[in-house]
Amino acid sequence: MASTSSAPTPDIASITAAMETHKITPPTAVRDLKSQPCLWYKVHVFVYDLRNFREISDAQARLDRIVDASYIGLPYFQPNEVQLLKSSIVEGDKTLENIIEGTLNERLERRIKKRVESRDFRVCAAHDLAPIFEKAFDIKPKVLSTNEEFLAILRRSGLNLKNGDNWKGLPTKSFQKKNKRH
Repeated sequence: MASTSSAPTPDIASITAAMETHKITPPTAVRDLKSQPCLWYKVHVFVYDLRNFREISDAQARLDRIVDASYIGLPYFQPNEVQLLKSSIVEGDKTLENIIEGTLNERLERRIKKRVESRDFRVCAAHDLAPIFEKAFDIKPKVLSTNEEFLAILRRSGLNLKNGDNWKGLPTKSFQKKNKRH
């Protein structure tokens, strides 16, 4: 006598409802973030500001308004964008939130050992934070700081893209090499 399985078939509607109720979102990869031009642009502004806050007063003003301990928050990112960024898979199976927490904890440990006398345990935007985000999002700081298209949009539009801004991200390495030859 053959046995038949009595396992219930999954109810996709109830699974989807449960995910929405518990705010479970599928993991996002960096390539998914790149497909959202406004968010991808803000990521670049954020990284640029982390590197250039000493020289650019607007960058300093934006960074000074951040209250989130992970530094991902307003004014750069709306709450739904924060959640999307923090849950993005950026290294193996690690999320950006895991990477930020682990890296900052490691740096704090080193700083505690080195700076007991000075009692200066602050996080440095340019030295501690910028490298985390540059690596996670594969942003080259020198390319970003010299990209005329990005800088023109930043001067014109500030943090948020405006109508007519057509920013598709930094050129890829192959694009940069091709343009150097011509």
